Amino acid sequence: MAEDVLVIGAGPAGLASAYFLERAGISYKVVDKAQVIGSTWDSLYPSLRLNTTRFFSHMPAMKFPLPYGLFPTGRQYHDYLLRFAERHHFNIYLGAEVYHVAPEGEMWRVESSEGVELYPAVISASGRFCNPIMADIPGLDTFTGTVIHARDFRSPEAFAGKRVLVVGNGPSGVDISIDIGKVSPPALLAIRSGITLSPRYPLGLPKHAWVMIAEKLPKRLGDWLEKKAESVRYRNQEKYDLKLPRDKQPSSAVPYRGPELIWAVRDGIVKPVEAPVRFYDNCAELADGTQVQLDVVVLATGYQPVLYQYLDVEFETDPQGWPLRDLSEHPNGRGMSGYPGLYLVGVFYKGKGAMYNFNVEAEIAVEQIKKRLSQHRIM
Repeated sequence: MAEDVLVIGAGPAGLASAYFLERAGISYKVVDKAQVIGSTWDSLYPSLRLNTTRFFSHMPAMKFPLPYGLFPTGRQYHDYLLRFAERHHFNIYLGAEVYHVAPEGEMWRVESSEGVELYPAVISASGRFCNPIMADIPGLDTFTGTVIHARDFRSPEAFAGKRVLVVGNGPSGVDISIDIGKVSPPALLAIRSGITLSPRYPLGLPKHAWVMIAEKLPKRLGDWLEKKAESVRYRNQEKYDLKLPRDKQPSSAVPYRGPELIWAVRDGIVKPVEAPVRFYDNCAELADGTQVQLDVVVLATGYQPVLYQYLDVEFETDPQGWPLRDLSEHPNGRGMSGYPGLYLVGVFYKGKGAMYNFNVEAEIAVEQIKKRLSQHRIM
C-alpha cells in the first residue's frame, strides 16, 4: 500500500503539512507538478515583498534570517523555503502531476503521472496562485495587442516604450503598474471598485507588532487596538486622483500597504483610470467613455483554487470559492464537508496572514488525520 497521506503541492502549505506529518510519525508523500519546491515563489516579479511581517510569516520552528528585514522579498522567501525543505529532507516528488482524485470506499483513489494509488487521506495544499482568472471583458479575446496575466509578469524591461493597462488594483496590480511605469510612463491602472491604501507602519509600527502587543492586553482593549491600527489609511488619496472606496463602490481588493502608489501617481509614473468595459482592435473603452490605445493588457484579476483541476467530487463552496469544511469536531476543521479523509490546507489569507495560517491549518489537518487513521486502525 502507498503511504498513509498524499500531500498535493510543495509550496509553503504543503511543506508545513509535511513537517507536522513527520512530527506525528505518519507516512506521507508530497507531490508537485513543478520541477522546483515553492514554484509560485520561484517565478514572481522582483519587487514583490510579503504583505505580512517576519513575526508571523515563517515556517514552523525556523525563523527568517535577520538580514531579510521586517518584510522579506518574494525571492528571499523562496530561498528560505528551499532551505526549510533541505533541512528536513521531506519525502517530496517533483514533476509529479495529479490528474484525478476521487473517493473509493473509505480510501481516496489518486491518478497521477506516478500511477494509480489508494490513500486513506489526501491533503490538498496546491494553493490558489497557479490557476489564474482571466477577466471576461467583451472584445478582450480579439484585442490585437498582448494580453498576459499577472502570474506571467517577470520583469518591467520587456514593456519599455509600450502603452500598458493593468487591470486590477490589488497589491499585485499596484506593484506591477509601478514597475512598468518606471520604464514606460505612465502605466494605466484600472480601478473598478475603489482602492484602499494603508501605511506599512500604522501608528509607527508594522501591523503585526500591534497584533503582538494586543495579545498581551485584556481582550476588549486588545481588540480595540488591533481595529485602530487596521483602520489607519492615507488621507491624501484624493489629492492625487486616487479613487477611494465608498459605500456605493466597495473595494474588494486587499489593502495596499505603503506610500509607493501615491508617489508613483504624483510623479506621473502611474495614472489611475476607470475599468475597461470593452476592447476592440488595439483600444480599450473605459467605464467613463474614454478610449485609450494600448499595446499590452496585464490582468491582475486574481486566481481560483487549483484543487478544482483534479478533484472529482461535488461540493458546496463558501463566498471565497473554497469547498465547505466539516467543523463538527474542530472550529477550524480542515476536512472537506461530506468527504472524510480529504483535507484543505492553505485556504485562509486574513488575520495574521496566509503564511501563519498555513502552519495552523496544517497542524489541525494532521491532528484530524491521526485521529482518522487510528479509528480505522490504518496506522
